[in-house]
Amino acid sequence: MFQSFNNRFGHYALLLAVAGVLIFPHLGRPSLWDIDEGNNAEAAREMMESENWIVPTFNYQLRVDKPALLYWLQIAGYRLCGVNELAARLPSALAALLTVLLVYELARGMFNPATGLIAGIMVVSTIGFCASAHFANPDALLHACTTLSLLIFWRSYANNGRDWFVPAGVAAGLAVLAKGPIGLVLPLAVVTSFLLWSGQLRLLWDRRLMWGGLAFTLVALPWYIWVTNDTKGDFLRGFFGTHNVNRFLNPMENHRGPIFYYLAVLAVGFAPWSIFLGFAAWYGMGERGRQDDGNSVGERKIGAVYRFLWCWIAVYLLFFSLAATKLPNYILPVYTPLAILTARFLERWRRQAIAPPQWAFLVSLSCLMLVGFGTSLGLLVAGGTIDMAKLHGRQLPGLASWALLGVFPVLGAASSWWCLRRQWRTALIGCLGLSAVFFLGTLAAYGSVALDGFKAPRGLVEASKAQDTQHEIRVGSYRYFQPSLVFYCRREVQQCATEEQALEFLRMPLQTYLFLPAVEWQALEGKLRGPHRLLARHYDLYRHGEIVVVTNR
Repeated sequence: MFQSFNNRFGHYALLLAVAGVLIFPHLGRPSLWDIDEGNNAEAAREMMESENWIVPTFNYQLRVDKPALLYWLQIAGYRLCGVNELAARLPSALAALLTVLLVYELARGMFNPATGLIAGIMVVSTIGFCASAHFANPDALLHACTTLSLLIFWRSYANNGRDWFVPAGVAAGLAVLAKGPIGLVLPLAVVTSFLLWSGQLRLLWDRRLMWGGLAFTLVALPWYIWVTNDTKGDFLRGFFGTHNVNRFLNPMENHRGPIFYYLAVLAVGFAPWSIFLGFAAWYGMGERGRQDDGNSVGERKIGAVYRFLWCWIAVYLLFFSLAATKLPNYILPVYTPLAILTARFLERWRRQAIAPPQWAFLVSLSCLMLVGFGTSLGLLVAGGTIDMAKLHGRQLPGLASWALLGVFPVLGAASSWWCLRRQWRTALIGCLGLSAVFFLGTLAAYGSVALDGFKAPRGLVEASKAQDTQHEIRVGSYRYFQPSLVFYCRREVQQCATEEQALEFLRMPLQTYLFLPAVEWQALEGKLRGPHRLLARHYDLYRHGEIVVVTNR
């Protein structure tokens, strides 16, 4: 597998092919996922519509949740592909593609080309990373910018250079435009903790640090200053106060979890390669990390490599574990060092530089087989083939047919066990990679499509013709609201807080479209005087019930 592509061009071709298979098929086919995709895609659409590239809005009100970089890139996608789901997700997909190549270059420079190739394939074929590439939010952009800034630092450090300050400052500036202060604070914390551990903190006290700071300032601050001025400080107060400080101190939207929350997230999100995380940690520490067959990396350098990777992991895990608000996507930048550590373990094992117990390897492959069985069982339960009272009737008919998806991890584990018995180590890694690609490629391309029929907003808008931009109409909602409704209606959606407001909305002289749960319409219909008509109904995954659209014509 590796000898045939033993050059950078061949490695790039293979990585781009694998990433392309996992990321791009059916990227724009499923409707937007609420809440984040609906919010972000609509905010970008409204900025483009108003030709205001400074102040983000959602439903035509100031949106203070995120900075502007994602919106700008989505607008570019809208100009290129039209206002649709593909354009909204394209920035994340391209950022993920870039990250795969950056991971390859970082691992290649730290160790050797084979490690870089394994790390690149590994990172793109994890559940969490692949999901980020399909999701219209800033996490994939932040991951790319973070990996770029730390790659720039490492390359300069490894070559005894001091030329990293300015390009790393530019990368950090882009990260801050993508997600906020963590784009600067956490990479800087990684570098500082690494230099402190290495006894080289003095390397930061360099006059070029000022030039790096200036580069960061020129990239990141102009937009923040401009939006602060245009909103009279409202954006800055909401963004930094609510969505940074308060989010760290208090669990927002009930997104909380125990201190070990992210260890569980990595077990799932880094799957199927999480079966080797124990090995990666054990053989990436102390003397075990420095053992090598001598053909690639010097002992002094390899010690610094492992210190850097562990500082990267520790800073992000510690920071987000201490934060009160917890979400799986927050630790996406940790996937880069974990992929490199795990790839390094597999490459050393492949070359027989280390000899982990065979029973432990078998345990890992057994865990992979359990991933397959668990996937099949979960889909059978979700599809209603296996009835569970705890689901309270929330099964989704049709998902049971996807239970065969679990075959891929099982076949990967079985074929890897066969290779292990014959000591075909390169073939074993290839079998694991192929099973991961088939498993995630099928899930990514068709899983969201299968679930799309259970999401109401796009189907309701299309069936009711509520996306009428040629006439003066009003769109409203009562006890039901999803951000993607605004995106698909292409206009403001007025939210009715009370029954009287909903009735008044339907009495308007203009044509109106009201979205509401079917049970609410049953209570409302008898109190309505005047013309009205039910236009469409659709089951909604989020509300677990039917949503209807009613018009006053």
